[in-house]
Amino acid sequence: MPRQIEFAGAPGECLLLLERLHDHPGVARITLHSGASKVPEGDVLIVEAANQVAGEILNLFRELNLLHSGAVSISEPNATIRAQASQTISEEGNDAIWEETGAMMRQDTNPSFNFLALMGLAGAVAAFGIVSDTVHIVVGAMLIAPGFEPLLRVVYGVLGDRHSVTAGLRANTYGYLALAASAAVATPFALALSGTTVDQLAAGHWANYWSRIEASGIATSLVAGLAGGIIVSSRMKVLGTGVMVALALIPAMALVGMGIATGLPHLIFGGASRWVVEVLCVVMGGGLIILLKRKLLYRRASD
Repeated sequence: MPRQIEFAGAPGECLLLLERLHDHPGVARITLHSGASKVPEGDVLIVEAANQVAGEILNLFRELNLLHSGAVSISEPNATIRAQASQTISEEGNDAIWEETGAMMRQDTNPSFNFLALMGLAGAVAAFGIVSDTVHIVVGAMLIAPGFEPLLRVVYGVLGDRHSVTAGLRANTYGYLALAASAAVATPFALALSGTTVDQLAAGHWANYWSRIEASGIATSLVAGLAGGIIVSSRMKVLGTGVMVALALIPAMALVGMGIATGLPHLIFGGASRWVVEVLCVVMGGGLIILLKRKLLYRRASD
């Protein structure tokens, strides 16, 4: 989608931007409002451009140090039409701007009530699915839990936003603790309602599958991590559910809580070990994609 970038700053800064962007082939429209901004005081420059050009504009802002001296907002018009820029607009991709990626992660991963509730409910659903040895129920838990982006938020923070490191670690800690605790609480009810014994749980196919570390599982999770990095950095969040299904983050952590509730140490340690491996796969695979895109597309992201 095209982007509308609005900059509020000193008149000289707006004129400099206007000069640099005036003849850019991917820019559809530039509007200058003199004296329109009160905080910060100054002019307002509005630029509408193709998606890939928007990234170049943000790089220009970094080059001129305007992200620190003025205020910037980014939005998406439903459509942008200009004959002189039609080719660039029609060929635009869907990569997110670096700051957009950070904003999306903040929205989806801060440990709010909604985030913690979804993680907790996912743990309970996973416990019912594992107790009944029914894979589609566990898949449902994977789709419910927003457990992937908090891990990549830590990587994003390491590459350019220190606050995101602590925020991501906090979200992962609170979220996965809520998941494990909810699974522990739900396990006795799941056992009673299904008539499953603790011994049957311990021998269950999926309980053992998600508490083991195998080469094929590691390879799958690495590939899923790569896919997740692409999805997050292009804001195709609707596809993120597929990544969660390919990963074992949710059932592995649910097994930790279930092992505590039933006194089965192999579920506790097996689930914890599998979860750690899954986290490493996400950080390595998804982190590699974000690092490459930062170097190639957001080359001045931390300047």
